[in-house]
Amino acid sequence: PRFMDVKLVPPGLHFIYASGSPQDVGVSRTGFFLHMRPREVAVFRWDPAVEELVRPQDADEEARFADGVRSFDFDANLGPYPLDLSGQWSELTRHASAQLVARIEPVAKAVRSKRAEYDASSAAVEAAAEALADGGDAAMADDAPAPQRSGEEARLESNANNGSLFFSAVPRVRRRKGADATEMTSLHMDRSKLLDQMLAKEYSGDEMGILGELQIAYIAFILGQNFDGFEQWRALLQLLCNCEGAASARPELYIELCRVFFAQLSQAPSDLFGDDLTKDNFMGSCALSLLEICDADGCHPKLRKRCGKLRELVQQKFGVSVEDLALLGEDAPQIVDADGHDLVDL
Repeated sequence: PRFMDVKLVPPGLHFIYASGSPQDVGVSRTGFFLHMRPREVAVFRWDPAVEELVRPQDADEEARFADGVRSFDFDANLGPYPLDLSGQWSELTRHASAQLVARIEPVAKAVRSKRAEYDASSAAVEAAAEALADGGDAAMADDAPAPQRSGEEARLESNANNGSLFFSAVPRVRRRKGADATEMTSLHMDRSKLLDQMLAKEYSGDEMGILGELQIAYIAFILGQNFDGFEQWRALLQLLCNCEGAASARPELYIELCRVFFAQLSQAPSDLFGDDLTKDNFMGSCALSLLEICDADGCHPKLRKRCGKLRELVQQKFGVSVEDLALLGEDAPQIVDADGHDLVDL
């Protein structure tokens, strides 16, 4: 084939992925994050042995290809980057800095597809899968092992030859010694204190850092088909969407969160709220909680405006109203017979 690669790639963060079959169904997918600087040329080869894109081992060969690209020797074999999609991609990576990617990406840089059902040896994924099946909240289960690393501790690889993504540890609601019932109930209802702890510990107080990690996790999940990305995306959303106090105390964070969530939902499949992976657990409750805490009296006018845009998107794209959202997730009402068997599962 004459096609050799892509030209006119905008500077910034990109995610390159490929698989060994054009069908891309039931086939392992491998991708990696790539931060491009102006006039930079990135050279890769397709390795049929591992069915992945790899860097040339010969530095001279890589330099020759780069010089050839700059001299337009391969211009007829390069396809143009779809610039009409660059705006959408910029929104999806708005806060995903190169420094944050370098901290999270695997040591070998490769983000490989990973499915929950293949990871029975991993206690963390087992707990998450059970929570998904039960419509529960894995991030709040005291007996569920945390699927993230803390400090320099990396999670064990659950798949052979599969590098781990070094996501930040998301704090969970735990019973504190001496805490009374009122305090514990308050912490479950409003996790702003946990958010403050995470921002200070993981991002040195940088509010936008948690949004960058939310975007990286989303890309690893959607494009990388990596279940760890889904777990982290879910855990971060559950934390951010249940911080009523923070929505008022950190208006800039939540103004940007609405923008990030809007971009992610815009690119999500239209059956997102009915998908087996996301229905009956967290998407409905997260969207509903975010709309409630960001559109309350006293919230920043810009935040309330973006909240309205988010509500319109959910209604127009997914056909789900705020009332419908209340019927999704673990709090959905159920009708049972005298023996406790479900008659209608909303």
